[in-house]
Amino acid sequence: MEFIGCDLSSLHWSASKLTRVVFRDCKLLGATLEDVTLDDVLFDNCKLDYSTLVRVRAAGPVIFSGCSLREATFTATDLADSLLDNCDLRQAEFEGGTYRGLDLRGNDLSRLTGVASLKHVIIDRTQTPQLAEALATQLEVTYGEDLSDQ
Repeated sequence: MEFIGCDLSSLHWSASKLTRVVFRDCKLLGATLEDVTLDDVLFDNCKLDYSTLVRVRAAGPVIFSGCSLREATFTATDLADSLLDNCDLRQAEFEGGTYRGLDLRGNDLSRLTGVASLKHVIIDRTQTPQLAEALATQLEVTYGEDLSDQ
């Protein structure tokens, strides 16, 4: 099944299973996916800004490619062995869940929140400073050199 160019903004999808589904060039702004199982699902060039994924589980391949996930919230989500490629993750929030093997290479991770939830993900070494920046922001650290400006 393919959804192409659909406006599914504010959609509330719950207690379902999606198998072999493609969302291409779709708007899912503010959408909520709750207790949904994804099996062989592709989100290609979709806008999922302000979306909420609650207890969403990847049972097979799940790919987000070229998607905007600004301020999206992932709560108790299982995206193990999934892929986020070239996505806008500014202020995306991860609250618990399972992310072992989630491939985050090719994304800017510097503005994520909930970094501690991202245990066992796959990144490039060059992304390590981005994760450090996200963690420092989340911890609200003060840099010593900034103290002299006060």
